[in-house]
Amino acid sequence: GISMGSSEGGGYCDADGNLLGWINELCYIQLDLNPEAPYDPWTPHSGISHMYLGQRAATRLAELGGVDLPDDLRPSAPGMNTMKHEGHAKCLKLIQAAMKD
Repeated sequence: GISMGSSEGGGYCDADGNLLGWINELCYIQLDLNPEAPYDPWTPHSGISHMYLGQRAATRLAELGGVDLPDDLRPSAPGMNTMKHEGHAKCLKLIQAAMKD
C-alpha cells in the first residue's frame, strides 16, 4: 500500500489489507532523472518522489492542468516552497472544486 500526503510512505499488506508491521518513508527517493525535473525546495535534489506523489505534486499539476490558482498558491510562490502544508491543502480544495465542473 501507499499513503500520499505531504510526503509518502509505503509498506506491505496481507490478504486482508492489514499492514505487516512497518511503513517505509519514501519522501526522498529519486523518481525522475531528467535534468529538468522539479527541485525539492529545501534540498539540492531534483526528481524527488514527494514532488510527484504528495501534495506538492497536486499543486504543481493543478497549474499545468489549468486550475485557476491565485498567485500565492502557484508552485513558484515563496510561501509554497516551505515546510508548511496549508497552501497545498488550499490548492487541493481548488482542484476538487475544478473537478466538479
